Amino acid sequence: MKITLPPRAILKPSIISMAAVFASFVAWLFPSFGVLRKGFENPARLDLDAFVVLACWYLLILLSFAIGEKLGRLLLLRKNVLTASLLHLNSNLIYYAFTVLSTIGIGMTLVRIFQLLSGQEAIASIAAGQANALKDALYEDYSIGLVSLRYLVLYPGSLALYRIIRYKSYKLINIFNVLMLGISTFLSSRLILIATILTLLFLLGFDKKVIRIKVRRLIAVASCFFLLLAALNYSRNKDYYDRNKLSFGLAGVSEILAYLGSPFQAEIGSAVVTDQLVAGGDRTYRNYVDEEENLMTNSAFVHLHEQIGYYSWPYISLICLFMGVVFEALASLGKTIFLLPCGAILYGSAELWRLDLFHQGTFIVWFVIGIGLPALLFGVQWLLASAASLERHNPPISDRAT
Repeated sequence: MKITLPPRAILKPSIISMAAVFASFVAWLFPSFGVLRKGFENPARLDLDAFVVLACWYLLILLSFAIGEKLGRLLLLRKNVLTASLLHLNSNLIYYAFTVLSTIGIGMTLVRIFQLLSGQEAIASIAAGQANALKDALYEDYSIGLVSLRYLVLYPGSLALYRIIRYKSYKLINIFNVLMLGISTFLSSRLILIATILTLLFLLGFDKKVIRIKVRRLIAVASCFFLLLAALNYSRNKDYYDRNKLSFGLAGVSEILAYLGSPFQAEIGSAVVTDQLVAGGDRTYRNYVDEEENLMTNSAFVHLHEQIGYYSWPYISLICLFMGVVFEALASLGKTIFLLPCGAILYGSAELWRLDLFHQGTFIVWFVIGIGLPALLFGVQWLLASAASLERHNPPISDRAT
């Protein structure tokens, strides 16, 4: 049995953002069966008032993305504007540049961690299922700098997997970037892995009208992905799972349910008390929502109301409109390196039910360098080509005399 999907119709911010909201709602509804951890004990009550507020919020996001995507498609960005081989998705120069930058970031991350933890302490933490100690060491007295370049592994990691899957290219640099992706995922953030998978799917499906996926293969891939995430979760929180008598499998399912469902729990419990969120500030929602204290990133709806009040409504509309425009404008350039920041925008859209990634440092690094570096290299190449052309048409006076 096969499933037929139109990737370009699905993999865009308006659809991905709503699919994530739906997944969060399903996880919130999913029963605990008395053994699963969902991040809360008592589900919030979804009454008519809460439903109307949240429906308006997500309808605003959907319409803003959709209008932005429409405007982006209307922009006069023709594919022949950027015909330079430098900017093609299969070009090596920018791939190597992203590889160098992300390697510097990961290298500085390792240096930072091992300044605070000895090798023996790091190994002991990993063996004890407390790998979060490495991340905690990284964020002790954290400051923005070269370590932020580790986020860029999203780009060479996505390209490496794309080349391995599409072209069966097992070159050393591709293997190296997959390894760097693994190190970054383990040390810093599992979300880098999810962002990479989403970007990879976008790259693989970009030039295809439809894709056909065998159900057996889909189940196998999903199972492997679940086992990988479950292993990463267990390596970080083994003590917690042992105390709560959660096996490896139950812990993996519980982590997914808590990650997906707890933001919806926070939204439902807070939707009818937005005046209190606006007046109370950070973490006010915990006065009205039953949720585990260790869950910190819960609902962009809640956090934006606490941070900027009712300005969050025009803000979310404008940021979604802008990202929709940029996404489709870059995609209209064809199979160029600018598909990578499109993948970053997709992931930011997918996270929007949980947090506003668009103003976080991670996304800013992806967005600025993902667009800026290729544009800079293209500009340098264009200037050099223009100078060479000018010299050919206007040789020095001595050459003319000769």
